[in-house]
Amino acid sequence: MVPKKILFCADFSENSEPARQLAMAYANTFDARLAVLNVINTRVLKHPALVDLPVYEEALQSVEQTASAALASVGEDCRKYVAAVTIHSRTGIPPNEIVQFADEEGIDLIVMGTHGRTGFSHLLVGSTAETVVRSAHCPVLTVRSNA
Repeated sequence: MVPKKILFCADFSENSEPARQLAMAYANTFDARLAVLNVINTRVLKHPALVDLPVYEEALQSVEQTASAALASVGEDCRKYVAAVTIHSRTGIPPNEIVQFADEEGIDLIVMGTHGRTGFSHLLVGSTAETVVRSAHCPVLTVRSNA
């Protein structure tokens, strides 16, 4: 299988940088399109304790603006190395949105970083990468960070 559409999942963390580099290298090697996706996590933002706060809408708007600017910056950087790059933003539960996006766009390969959590922190936070690997309908390449 030679991927023609590659999805890089951007969370703007240092941990995702090795995955971004690899996604760009694969896109160049296979002359593939590169889609960059960021998902704003509603598990955190729509927590009942936060939604009722008077500044909730302002905070949500700030998060969306910050994510949009970061996504644009990642897209610009990727375009320096890859001919066909598109950027996309979604709001929801990250693994669900990633898999749905990949299905809708006919993605051939998902490339994403892992945070390397284990034990109790993995139990509490969960693993977006693990959930995507279990539920995606295309291959998923997970890249562990150097940190």
